Amino acid sequence: MELVARNLRPRDIVTREALENAATVVAASGGSTNAALHLPAIAPRMRPEFDLFDVATIFKKTPYIADLKPGGRYVAKDMFEAGGVPLLMKTLLDNGFLHGDCRTVTGRTIAGQPQRGALEPGAGT
Repeated sequence: MELVARNLRPRDIVTREALENAATVVAASGGSTNAALHLPAIAPRMRPEFDLFDVATIFKKTPYIADLKPGGRYVAKDMFEAGGVPLLMKTLLDNGFLHGDCRTVTGRTIAGQPQRGALEPGAGT
């Protein structure tokens, strides 16, 4: 209800840049290739142009950071204990792979999110 009260709508959040960010996080974490199908499926509802070719381009240029199973060495718990998605996103943002000006459901931008202890390596342990 808070989002409705603030008049923050899905179309305000799900932009082309937000979909690019999502694909980048998936690629960097070794996430499911199902994202290549699901992210473009969301796009027409929100009206940004975003397709499978866009996902492929992002997957090609994004560094593989998390090395998660099934293809990698680590499980999601290991990533969580190392700082989790917040640390992964901070690393990507600091190195120019994310659009920091994208709004989130908090109303803040990705770059404007408060820095928490989880953003430090090993904070989850």
